[in-house]
Order: sequence, then structure tokens, then C-alpha cells
Amino acid sequence: MMKVMTLAEEAVTVAPAVEDDGASVLGLLRACALPVDGVEEGLLRDFFVAHVDHDIAGVCGLEVHGPDALLRSLAVDPRWRGRGVAEALLAAALARGRRERLQDVYLLTTTAHDYFARRGFADCARGEAPAAIRDSWEFRTGCPTSSSLMRRRL
Repeated sequence: MMKVMTLAEEAVTVAPAVEDDGASVLGLLRACALPVDGVEEGLLRDFFVAHVDHDIAGVCGLEVHGPDALLRSLAVDPRWRGRGVAEALLAAALARGRRERLQDVYLLTTTAHDYFARRGFADCARGEAPAAIRDSWEFRTGCPTSSSLMRRRL
């Protein structure tokens, strides 16, 4: 799956990550102060990348855990924020979830609660998450217990 859009007269391509994206994806996550643990193993399977020419404008991961998924690391290079890159990445991740007939997509956030609430995600108690989501590295270790857990039904 590849989606091409034009933002500010630049062609932006959203597609699943490939091996050559690895270092750039990790670099962007680090620059945005997002955890990188576990990303290497799931990079090709779990991440979408937005490219502008040969530069990465943004990334978004979708870790599948049984019938549900955990949205992970939606990050946009500061030069591309506010131009629809995050929307395109989120749409690609949710479309994958629908294609795979997942039930719910969960996420943990400390900074983007309102952004995700405007996009159909609702608060839920941490104890409501399915066991497979609660057992994920991000849920157990990667995000602080003060993170908001949100869910969007697919």
C-alpha cells in the first residue's frame, strides 16, 4: 500500500517501512523523545513511513496483538508538522487495522490526548486493555503509568 499526496507542493509518500528506512525511523523517534525499544524487531511489519523525496517526514507504528493493536510512535519531523503528515500516517495505520479485521486500536499518550480524541479515540481505564496489550513492552515499561490509555473501535 502506498499513498501519495501533495503538501505545500511537495510529494509525500506514505508506505510500509522498508529495511533502508531503519536508521532514519530510529533517528526521528529519538529526536521526538519517543522510545525505540522493540522497534528494530517490528520495523518492517509494524511501521508506516512518510517520505518527502529521500527524507522521512514522519512515522507511525501499529503493533498487532491478537484481535487488537497498539498504535505506537506517531511522530512527525518538526519541519512537516501541521501539514497533514500525521493524519496520513494515522489513516494508513487504521486502514491496515481494518484490512486485518482488528477489533480495537489502543494507544498510550502523555502529550497528544486531545489530538487523538478529535480523531475518534476515547479514554479507557488501563485495566480495560486486553491482556495482550497490557503485556506489550510499551504498556509495561515504555510509557509511564500516568499515560492516558485511549481506544478506537474499528
